Amino acid sequence: MARESVDGQESDRRSAGDPPRVSVIIVNFNGARLLPACLDSLAASTCPNREVIVVDNASSDDSLQVLERYPWVKVVRCERNLGFAGGNNAGLKHCTGDYVLLLNNDTIVDPGFIEPLRDYLTRQPHVAVVQGKMRLPRFGDTLDACGSFLTFLGVPYHYGLYKPDGPKYRRPYPVFSAKGACLMFRRDIINRVGGFLFDEDFFCYYEETDFCHRVWLAGYEVHFVPGPPIQHLMGATAGDPRGPKVLRRYLSNMAFSLMANLSFPSRVRILPFFFALVSASLLLSLLSLRMESAAAYWAVLTGWIPRYGRIRSRRRMIRLLRTRSDRRVFERVLRNPRLSYFIKTFRGDLRSYEDEEFDSRAASASEYGRITST
Repeated sequence: MARESVDGQESDRRSAGDPPRVSVIIVNFNGARLLPACLDSLAASTCPNREVIVVDNASSDDSLQVLERYPWVKVVRCERNLGFAGGNNAGLKHCTGDYVLLLNNDTIVDPGFIEPLRDYLTRQPHVAVVQGKMRLPRFGDTLDACGSFLTFLGVPYHYGLYKPDGPKYRRPYPVFSAKGACLMFRRDIINRVGGFLFDEDFFCYYEETDFCHRVWLAGYEVHFVPGPPIQHLMGATAGDPRGPKVLRRYLSNMAFSLMANLSFPSRVRILPFFFALVSASLLLSLLSLRMESAAAYWAVLTGWIPRYGRIRSRRRMIRLLRTRSDRRVFERVLRNPRLSYFIKTFRGDLRSYEDEEFDSRAASASEYGRITST
């Protein structure tokens, strides 16, 4: 475990009658060129009762020198790169807020974007996690995912990703998972979802979906909350979000999470579809001579085997925290897009897929009726 040192003074707890305090965590690794825009935008925030914590994952660039220009930022220094998962876990230990906002270092925020997320959590006690709206200036100013739904294949349906903004993305609704680039949660939910935020074995990718899955199983909800959108320079820190290295880690973590969090009947129904999809993607990659992608898919098919001991341990934990059946979760957040969604995702042409309108209160019976659990 990396030793951490902290710069900055802990702010006083809020007084009675003050709005809930928000702790903002930003994980940084060699992001010196990105931090000024992110922190300058946060400095203009209209949310008064907040603190900002930057976790530096042993950066080798000028990140620490940049942070010296922001004395109001609490800096957590890690001796090694803990990834997005471990970095946020390290930052959480130093939070004093009632709510915690996870924010990427490649974001530029609107001055008033925090309050709608904070106020939504305050008004909706059954909701433990919310995600804000994000735009992608590097992708034609289209939307980042406005939350993600679960599908019968096990893979998420990223609603709104690479789409122009429109009415369907301007209302709050429950989602299976919020995106970690702009995710706010109640700090006290951690004790109800296994005692930890992110699984550090994930390092990065899919850790927020695994967390949100545990939130649903613990009896709480995750919602997308539209408000003043922030800019997300997706890929500025981790490289091509569609590259084979990202694909390998993302799908491997997804396989672990599904195998660990789903009940046995749900695993029997969903995992064969998931691994069939990965196998088909492997075959198509081989036929199209995309060898790096093929290697990534092969790693997904076999990588869960050495992790099986951890999967079994996680299942025992899930049985202890579960208060909601898989069926009840599916009723709320299982949405199956058209087949063309998966084809276009494989081809890298998701922009041309048009999302359908849906009833935000629940998925239709046809979406989940065949997937039942105890």
